[in-house]
Amino acid sequence: MIIDKTILINIVVTIIAVIVHGYDADIDEKFPIINDRVVIGVLAQYPYKDEHQYIAASYVKFLESSGARVAPIFCGRTSDYYETLLPKLNGVLLPGGGSPLDEGPYAETVDIIIESSKKFYDNGKYFPIWGTCLSFEKIIVHFLNGSLKWESQCHVQNLSLNLELEDSILQQKNVTANYHRICMALNEWEKHEELTKNFQLISHNKYKNYTFVSMYEHRKYPIYGSMWHPEKNQFEFVINEHVGNINHDRWAIIVAQYFGNFFVNEARRSCGRFKDKLDESQHLIYNYNDYVEYTGQNGKSSYEEIYKFPVDVNHGSSSSIPSSKGNRHDDYFRYQLMK
Repeated sequence: MIIDKTILINIVVTIIAVIVHGYDADIDEKFPIINDRVVIGVLAQYPYKDEHQYIAASYVKFLESSGARVAPIFCGRTSDYYETLLPKLNGVLLPGGGSPLDEGPYAETVDIIIESSKKFYDNGKYFPIWGTCLSFEKIIVHFLNGSLKWESQCHVQNLSLNLELEDSILQQKNVTANYHRICMALNEWEKHEELTKNFQLISHNKYKNYTFVSMYEHRKYPIYGSMWHPEKNQFEFVINEHVGNINHDRWAIIVAQYFGNFFVNEARRSCGRFKDKLDESQHLIYNYNDYVEYTGQNGKSSYEEIYKFPVDVNHGSSSSIPSSKGNRHDDYFRYQLMK
């Protein structure tokens, strides 16, 4: 078999030309790649009116296939939990989902993670964040100080699209899986100096009468967002009335793998460490195999597999830190336990 080198090089060169670390031209000198045993946190969803948190297994596989290990991060915990856990990690993947963007455990937890990443960077420590779909939107809300006035109802659901990048295979092929009803229109993006000044727009998409923002990166901090789901190309094969139009051809896989490799390589710039091997092992996702559910066969789920955690799940030393008195996360947490 002959590899189509011309097209492959075109893919890689184009993407590298787009994601160029606009926030720091001396990135390799300032934050060299020093860590080949990275652990990346994946935030669990904490939906309202439910008694569990969950992580789609495709996010875990997406990172593991690029050479990272994964530690779950739970919503609705005390500030001590995040202050203890985040410095040990090498970055965080913020997932898609359906939680509120402006209130509740998910929104509050993402705000903590973003501000922690910024603080780490300002203090000389690298801590990359990748936000997908819902979390792409949440990052926008965070930097717009909680505003939701930018939202457009575009309903780009169950659809693979290209990315508007000139002279790229990403423009020629429908390789991005879109599952979102909310969009930020390109002309709306351009109205907000908080965004245009602080973020580099990487790509946009066109769907019907909408032209919407689909990828960005922060100009200073290692914060990235994609409205589409790179993890779905490789690992989600469910077909039902809600999902199924995901491109799994070789170009879709190459593109998805590139972004996984890119983000994990960013995490290799991080010097975060657990205190010892026992501390590290207690936090890894491998401890949670009893919570894995095969949901792809039930006809309703969008995911092949999920980690479905009980609300009181308590693995890992950070999870067992005593609650801080008066923390409103704790009130919500106790309410869930009492239902």
